[in-house]
Amino acid sequence: MPKLYSYIRWSSDRQNQGTTKMRQLAAARAYAEEHQLEMVEIIEPGVSAFRGKNRAGKLGDFIDAVKSTAIPSDSWLYCENLDRLSRDDVDEALRLFLEIIGLGLTIVTGMDKKVYNKASIRNNPTDLMISILMFIRGNEESETKSNRTIGNVTTLVKRHLDGLPVNIKSVGKHPFWIDDSGSQYEAVRPHSQYWNIAREAIDLFLEGQGMYSVKRHLDSKYPNGLNGKEWDYQVLKRMRENRALIGERTIKVNGQSHKLSNYYPWLCKDEAEFIKLQEMRKQNKYQSKKTDELDTIKLLSGLSLLRCKKCGGTMHSFMNHGLPRYICTNGSHLQKKCNGWSITAPLVDHCTMIALIIGYMDKNRRDGSDTTDIENAIQTKQAAVSVLGTRIDNIVTTISLAPNVTELAIQLNSLNEERNALILEVQRLQERKELLSGKGSFEVNIVEFMELIHWNVFNDMKDAKRQKIRSIISSIVEYVIVDKTDACISIKIKCFGSDEVLIFAGAGIKPNWIFDVEFADDALEEDNVTLHPTVTKDERFSMASERLHKIRELYNSLYDTATGMLTVAGYPELEGKMFWPNK
Repeated sequence: MPKLYSYIRWSSDRQNQGTTKMRQLAAARAYAEEHQLEMVEIIEPGVSAFRGKNRAGKLGDFIDAVKSTAIPSDSWLYCENLDRLSRDDVDEALRLFLEIIGLGLTIVTGMDKKVYNKASIRNNPTDLMISILMFIRGNEESETKSNRTIGNVTTLVKRHLDGLPVNIKSVGKHPFWIDDSGSQYEAVRPHSQYWNIAREAIDLFLEGQGMYSVKRHLDSKYPNGLNGKEWDYQVLKRMRENRALIGERTIKVNGQSHKLSNYYPWLCKDEAEFIKLQEMRKQNKYQSKKTDELDTIKLLSGLSLLRCKKCGGTMHSFMNHGLPRYICTNGSHLQKKCNGWSITAPLVDHCTMIALIIGYMDKNRRDGSDTTDIENAIQTKQAAVSVLGTRIDNIVTTISLAPNVTELAIQLNSLNEERNALILEVQRLQERKELLSGKGSFEVNIVEFMELIHWNVFNDMKDAKRQKIRSIISSIVEYVIVDKTDACISIKIKCFGSDEVLIFAGAGIKPNWIFDVEFADDALEEDNVTLHPTVTKDERFSMASERLHKIRELYNSLYDTATGMLTVAGYPELEGKMFWPNK
């Protein structure tokens, strides 16, 4: 029995919600039964035939399948009207029509039950003339509709720029967490069902969870997903990168782009949170492959704070015989005159845990500190952000008038990167300010933290809690500098809001090691600097030495407390031999 393929197309959400699909399907089934044909559905929602957009969709797949003989060439193609196949310019529409006929297929239109194939066109050329007229009418209708839409959208864009509420539905789609059911003169609003779910996904991303981890969480907690289907990876990916999170919508009308600020309600708390979300996306890129199992989560890799003392470059993680290590990125590529040396990850991570606890306790000691300098720095950088924003807006306006200015586009990208970096700096300064002046409940914070970093979590590289630890490390630790000289390892860690750097290093001969502290200004300087005798006799040098001695006593006390707490949490003691590998 020959098959009748029913091509059902509708181009708008409004048609999707109406009777378009049901009407076309019912008519196609009736025709198939009447002519003893086996019906097969080709359904393509939300695709316009104007400018041939549907040719790249399922209609194009159907034609390719006929060409490859996967679909018999004596099949029938049913469509409600010829303009369902194409509303492109008449020459392009006719080319598509003749291509289908040339493959041996028969086209039937449900509106008038007209049949088109090679025989009908050759025996009755009027059929071809009718098809041309139908394509001309379809294209003219689409042109009229397009012009009407462009005029309507242009008016609404101007209305938005005048500060009035709008809801532009005729161009593009709104994100799933937005309710656009109101009229075009009402502002869009948060979706009653999906807004809170989208915010929950954002919180998970900010904690450091990867795309598939968030998808698994949503599938488990909200099994009906989005519109009754499971949560789609691509939907979540687009959401995380969508500037609609900070209220922005970009509409392209008649070749010109319009950026509509504050079109949407903000799902992100502020722009800094959105930028941080993009940073987290980059950090998690190394574990983005799709898998049903949890990925191994490295505590420091991808945070841009673990650095090689030899070249100053970042270090990344890799697995060696099933054990995690950090390796100098420059060295692994034989760059910056550095070799590909590496260090066992658990040693660096363990020292970082000690530094984090000391950082918490140091925060408690520093409550109430003067934050004037930080406030001044915040104001200075916020002013710089404002200036860059004005420059960016000016360039965007210029590009909208002359979109092919390549140099301006490059400059715009550079300014955006500079502005984003400044916004992140402001956010970190604000975190430092809170760290220094906050009056939070230290006991509760440290209890929660100790539960989070328990040895079982630290030792299980697939525990999802490690993502939260990464987030804490990113906000507390300013840098971790590691070195390996003469087979001896040293690790220097500085926390935000601290003037001192913690040192964990081998000393003397194996297996001896020390915990020490130095001022931050000295941390990146060359070691073993010999001072002139007249300097060591200076009174100011003596006072500085005495101050450093007292600081060492304080930090040794903090170190003993921190390691004692880690022992309770199941951690073993640091072993000196770990600072002397291969010796």
